[in-house]
Amino acid sequence: MAKRRRRPRKGIRILDVLIYLFLAVLRVGAGFAAAVVVSAIRDLPALANLEPKASEISIIYDRNGDIWTELRASEYRIPISISDMPQHLIDAVLAAEDHRFYSHPGFDLKAIMRALYQNIKDDSTLQGGSTITQQLAKIAFLEHDRTLKRKVQDVIVAVLMERKYTKKEILEMYMNQVHFGRGAHGVEAAARAYFAKPASELTVDEAAFLAGTIRAPSYYGDKSNLEQGVKRRNTVLSQMAEYGFITPDEAELYKSKPLNIIDHEPMVVTEGGYFLDYVLQQLLARYPADLVYGGGLRVHTTYSPSAQRAAESAIREVLDPVFPYKADEDNIEAAAVVMDVRTGHLLALVGGRKHEGMLGWNRATDAKRQPGSAFKPLSVYIPALEMGLGPYTVIDDSPVTWVDPTTGEEFSPRNYSGTFQGLVTMRRGVIESLNVVACKVQDMVGLKASLEMAERLGITTLVKTPDSGGRSDLTRSLALGGLTYGVTPLDMAVAFGTIANRGIQVEPLAILKVEDRNGNILEEHSVNRQIVISEEAAYLMTSMLQDVLTVTGGTGQAAYFGRPAAGKTGTTSDWKDACFAGYTPSTVGVVWMGYDQQKTMAQWRITGGSYPARIWNAMMKAATADMPVEDFTRPDTIVEIQVCKKSGLLPGPHCPEEDIITELGIKGKTPTSICDYHPEDAQPGDWMELLPGDIPWPGNSPGHESDEELPEAPGDPPGQG
Repeated sequence: MAKRRRRPRKGIRILDVLIYLFLAVLRVGAGFAAAVVVSAIRDLPALANLEPKASEISIIYDRNGDIWTELRASEYRIPISISDMPQHLIDAVLAAEDHRFYSHPGFDLKAIMRALYQNIKDDSTLQGGSTITQQLAKIAFLEHDRTLKRKVQDVIVAVLMERKYTKKEILEMYMNQVHFGRGAHGVEAAARAYFAKPASELTVDEAAFLAGTIRAPSYYGDKSNLEQGVKRRNTVLSQMAEYGFITPDEAELYKSKPLNIIDHEPMVVTEGGYFLDYVLQQLLARYPADLVYGGGLRVHTTYSPSAQRAAESAIREVLDPVFPYKADEDNIEAAAVVMDVRTGHLLALVGGRKHEGMLGWNRATDAKRQPGSAFKPLSVYIPALEMGLGPYTVIDDSPVTWVDPTTGEEFSPRNYSGTFQGLVTMRRGVIESLNVVACKVQDMVGLKASLEMAERLGITTLVKTPDSGGRSDLTRSLALGGLTYGVTPLDMAVAFGTIANRGIQVEPLAILKVEDRNGNILEEHSVNRQIVISEEAAYLMTSMLQDVLTVTGGTGQAAYFGRPAAGKTGTTSDWKDACFAGYTPSTVGVVWMGYDQQKTMAQWRITGGSYPARIWNAMMKAATADMPVEDFTRPDTIVEIQVCKKSGLLPGPHCPEEDIITELGIKGKTPTSICDYHPEDAQPGDWMELLPGDIPWPGNSPGHESDEELPEAPGDPPGQG
């Protein structure tokens, strides 16, 4: 009998297959996992110096120590110590993001398994499960893609960070770096962006809202999505109660509060834009752009919000009603500078009527324009006073012509009025801005001394040696402000500030101190002073310039605003530029107006004594409103004397009473001769025949008439306001 063959058991064969299949899957899975881990480790960033390096806003402070504006790159961040964060804010973030933060080693296995289950269930990409340490690792070191490899890297870096830092340090770094929406990174920036307050003042419900936005900042932080933001806040409050940070009753109370987030208003400079440009230009010239905008610098400036407001308002209120600003058209422009004469601190800069873009053309510091008669004190009268002439010196306001012996070109200055006054004192020439008088005084001083004095006072744009076109400022036109390239309002402020400061020049300052993010001082500036003219010359010039504002016939009467002040008008012959430069004992201000295209303003006959003087009046009145009223200090060496206004000498027995005036002079340097214009039998005109033998005229020496001439720039009309 043959044996029956056994049939193989199918169950055993299937089991074997399943076992082998399972082992293969394990092997492949292990290999895959190993490959992922190896790849993750290989592509890790350098962790030798394991410390997050985040950008941080730089802060600009005004002269009062208040925050003026913030400079940021792509991230708005203001780091603060964890000790300055309210505990309920920390609790809210822990409840929302990682309530087991203090018990895990950097990763939370329970959270990872829960997230893995959810991903398998939903058939979606990897989600959730990240601890605060893992989130910080991703923010600081890793790419923001959501892949298995990146999740593995999260865990590795998180473990390394937990070994290097304490829990408190990790939490502080996280709270200062995590994104909350509205461009805000870190709790301090978020508190300001959503509630306009520092983090230390956040309430529990506000803290819960911020913690809730971390999951989806652009969604929950959008004010137009307020309902969802409230729901998310309430969820966080419930979690805070669940984990024991607050009681259930407290959670319900806070849920009933309205969500009062502000409109999204990034800090933008709406006032002082040109001043900020000037500060930025200096910072960017000394530091890399990423340090300026994202390096956490603390920049302390001289910026005065009240002075800036005064300058901008004055220009707007005076010009807008008459010359409305129209976009995309040629507009009459304006610029202004306000500076402290004793410290050189710049208080206000206006580089144009509209600030339409950062680091654009700044007419206060960049534009070189013709100053007209406002230049006379610098190039003519100050050097004359320094060489011994005085306000009482008499000049003949009569026609004169100089001929360049090389070119044969004639220079015949004329007064704005087209008339001549004959014998006048230097003071009267200043008051009425008489061009002929200025040119004759410059001739007495000498062209070289004229140019050198203007430069010494602070004008940096003068051409001392001929340029490629053969032009220089060693000309007779320098007396009337006819310059090769022009002058900036800032230079004019420095020069007139020197006169106001009794002959002491101070370097203009906009930045006082720059600190890095750790408080280390990178640069610090103090007042830089130097004496450039005598105190006596400065005071005598001031005395004459005061009369420009207060005496009948003065060209700057529209600038007078009721307290001691001095100033000078300036208008060019082609009506392309008009300016006013003036000062009080403490503050100097300069105003310019004209077209960028250098078109004429002849149709309105705009002079320095009209709109610029009115702008200066309003600007200085407001800028000095809170300052004590003070007068210019007269040096002990300045004395009052009586002279005859026809000769500038001591009155003689035959001088008419109406010709005897009281003037100022320097003790020991006043006239000692008796008037010879009024001898008993003198005839009008005799004085001029005697003058050359009595008073030296250094400008008449050989060589002063060979300079290239520029078109003359007449002064302002007498009494122009």
